[in-house]
This record gives sequence, structure tokens and C-alpha cells, in this order.
Amino acid sequence: MKDQVDSLLEKFEKQTAQLRDAQAAAAQASATLTSKDGLVRATIDATGSLAALDFAPVVFERTTPAALANTVLGLVRHGTLQVKQQVADLMAPVTEGLPDLSDLIEGAPSLQGLMPKIPNFLEEEEAPAPPRTESFEEPIMRSEQPPPAPPVARRARPEPAEDDEPPSSWMTRGGN
Repeated sequence: MKDQVDSLLEKFEKQTAQLRDAQAAAAQASATLTSKDGLVRATIDATGSLAALDFAPVVFERTTPAALANTVLGLVRHGTLQVKQQVADLMAPVTEGLPDLSDLIEGAPSLQGLMPKIPNFLEEEEAPAPPRTESFEEPIMRSEQPPPAPPVARRARPEPAEDDEPPSSWMTRGGN
């Protein structure tokens, strides 16, 4: 029994060191992607945030704002998935081979089903959204005004009869 406990402690210390190393490497994970046309470069940091975004000097001469926005979104989305995959790949060896509770304690329930499988993020990547046909700048560029809002129908108030007295209220200096 002592040998089994010593073996488990040794394995635990080894996995703790692996986890520490994997966490340090994961904190340094990043992805830098360049668009197919070479006009945009995006860098995603370990947290999945956009860390840098660079445009070629001729970007505004060779693309439209809508296409540029779609390019940036696609690069950021793909870069984020790459960083997630890097972190998952770093953590996979640490989680493999962990003993199950039923292996440690006789008669204890198995916890293997509770451990989520690490997904392959790059396989799950969505197809990029199709480019929009109209940008938000087009109405401004065409100097067009948006269509006027339809008129709001209002209810007519009935005219007070000549012999009716206005109601007294604390808001008016009425008689009560």
C-alpha cells in the first residue's frame, strides 16, 4: 500500500510540474495571421484578444470598408481558434492518464464521464460570414436622406361643451 501511495504522489508531483510548465507556455501562446491578399495582419494573444492589427499602406486603395471589416473579423476569429487549439494541445498531456477516483478508492464511483473531452477548435471553425453588399457609409456617400417616418395617428380630443366647467385639480387653482 505504501508503494502505491508513493507512486501516486510521485505521479502527482510530475503532473503538477507538467501543469505549471503548460500554464507558462499557454500564457505565451499567440497567433499572427495575414490575409490572403496581404493587406491585413492580426495578432491574437493568449487570452484570445486582438493584440495587434496592421494594414498595408495601400489597403484603402485596394478594398472596400465592408470587405476590410470582413477580412479583419475572419482573421480575428481564425486566430482566436488557433490560440485556443494551442492551449488545448498544451494541456492535453497533463490531463491524459489521470487516475480515476475508482482507481484510488475501492468502491468509489468513476468520474471519467465528468471530464470533458478537449475539442479540436480548428475543426469546429465556422464558415466566414458572406460579405455585406452595402456598407453603412453608402447612404452618406450618396447624400441620400433616409425615408421619412410614417405619420403617427393621434386621437382627437373632444371639444368641451360651453356649459362644462373644467375639473378642479391640485394642478389648477380650481375651486376645491
